[in-house]
Amino acid sequence: MLIIFWICALLVLYVYLGYPALLVTGLLGSRRTTHQAPIQPFVSVLIPAHNEEKGIHAKLLNVLAQTYPMENVEILVGNDGSQDATADIVTAMAPFGVVLVNADRPVGKSAIQNRLVARARGEILVFTDADCFVPSDALLTLVRHFADPEVGLVTNCVTVTNPKETSVVESEGLYWRYERWLRNEESGRGLLAMASGSLFAMRRELWSPLDPDVGDDFVLPLRVARAGFRNVLETRISAETVLSQNDPRSMFRMKMRIISKDLRGLLRNAACMNPIAVGPVAIGLLSHKLLRWMIPYFLIGLVLSNLFLATNTFYRFALAAQIAFYAVSVLALLLNGKRLRFPLSAAASFCLVNLAALLGTIHCLTFQSAGHWKPVL
Repeated sequence: MLIIFWICALLVLYVYLGYPALLVTGLLGSRRTTHQAPIQPFVSVLIPAHNEEKGIHAKLLNVLAQTYPMENVEILVGNDGSQDATADIVTAMAPFGVVLVNADRPVGKSAIQNRLVARARGEILVFTDADCFVPSDALLTLVRHFADPEVGLVTNCVTVTNPKETSVVESEGLYWRYERWLRNEESGRGLLAMASGSLFAMRRELWSPLDPDVGDDFVLPLRVARAGFRNVLETRISAETVLSQNDPRSMFRMKMRIISKDLRGLLRNAACMNPIAVGPVAIGLLSHKLLRWMIPYFLIGLVLSNLFLATNTFYRFALAAQIAFYAVSVLALLLNGKRLRFPLSAAASFCLVNLAALLGTIHCLTFQSAGHWKPVL
């Protein structure tokens, strides 16, 4: 029990403190620079959409306002079996060069992206969500990185806003600031192996069709790393999106789906966890993703082993601290995150995320599908 307790405790500490410390001190990976130049290859902007009538017109105007030479840009919207006016709105934008790729029934985000790429003509594929907005220089800024022949994919980190935020959801903004810093450190050391689905660009030559049960923003960077190219984070621009999950339950369902799909993608690209195959990228991937998804199992092991060790004063205190932490978290969740503020809300958010990781990994490992759009209400 003593061994189990300390293994679980050290693994939790490594994920949240040890791995970031390795990045900061430069002990993991070496600082890399990217050669940039004002190149302007032909670009395909690909927008998957499902029931996006409220925002798709504004999204298209946002893309059309790019400072990138529009003669070198094509815009394709994949209508994934929408039951609203999405297809009609996109069709009305045809005079501006917007192309509708239609699916009569929902096939899932990854499947509609496969159809979009099949129609695309660009050397660079730019993937962006229908519910986010990008700065006018986004394409110019992203594409500059591809002047470096080692760069295969360029991403950004989304800026999340939420006008109806609760205190638990508020912690999501804190999470994204931490995540942005972590990805920036990984990018600078050639360790990055993930992207933000809100906006990223990749070389067409590195594309291959997506499995419907995996997420594009995780699997495609893995493929780039396996091919020997680098994933790069661009911090000078940021896509902006409104977080529609305004309560802990909806956020929990969203995170559970994401974790299930991403773990499935990782298992299907298991070579990326082999340092011999992809170098230090594997260490970053194991530390940033796989071990983080395993945190709930370590937390369970920590509590169970602590129960057997509670005859000692130190371990009684450790057990009491854990019980108090989870009690506060449950209280905040029962209150729907409306009455407790930071740092108490952060405790609730931590537990919510790890419960989602627990059930998301189980969902994946029991071979349940997660390929279709499932809007969170």
